[in-house]
Amino acid sequence: MKLLLYLLLIVSFFTSCDSATKQVDEELTDTKATANKTVTEEFSMRVIENIDATWGYQLLRDGKVMIDQKNIPAIQGNRGFSSKEKAELMGDFILEKVKNGGFPPTVSIEEMDSLGVLN
Repeated sequence: MKLLLYLLLIVSFFTSCDSATKQVDEELTDTKATANKTVTEEFSMRVIENIDATWGYQLLRDGKVMIDQKNIPAIQGNRGFSSKEKAELMGDFILEKVKNGGFPPTVSIEEMDSLGVLN
């Protein structure tokens, strides 16, 4: 009788250990799956009007301002774009750079000249 009791106790112990191991394995698998998920960020751009009647743009990530560009980048001085269209062209250009992994985004005078956004 004692032998049967010990045998049941041992079988019960190994069964519970096996079930706990499976649960831990499942939790680890879930964690790995979560860690491998791709995080998708949504980038967008909006044109802004400056107080001096010039234009700039903002780049947003998931609805939050990431870059607030009130002035024409890469040139000396603090002046905005002369038109809403020029600011929009520049903002869209920079947005594409960010979407393609270019952060922080840079722009040259030559790139801006080719876009026709310089005054």
